[in-house]
Amino acid sequence: YAEGEEYTPHHDFNYPAFDNRYQPGRFATLLLYLNDVGEGGETVFPRAISSEYHDGISVKPKQGKAVLFYNSLPDGNKDDLSQHQSKPVVRGEKWMANLWVWDPIID
Repeated sequence: YAEGEEYTPHHDFNYPAFDNRYQPGRFATLLLYLNDVGEGGETVFPRAISSEYHDGISVKPKQGKAVLFYNSLPDGNKDDLSQHQSKPVVRGEKWMANLWVWDPIID
């Protein structure tokens, strides 16, 4: 991400097509931060609120840090609290990598 770039709130899960309910889905996401960002670029989970975190959980990008979260609940339903976004980079650049862990394909 260059200065001013962001990623709007979204989920990493998908809903399978009606005619292929066994389509695999992303059940976990790992975000890896590859550099320190001068300012901004936080990853925010806006729906993950509590008495302590009124605006959701925010993770400052720091080189070597990783965030693992699940997109599905243990019962297989999608987890709406996994919605996340990247705030705009104010100063510097943000480099990251992601790893999506998929359900196995069921034949």
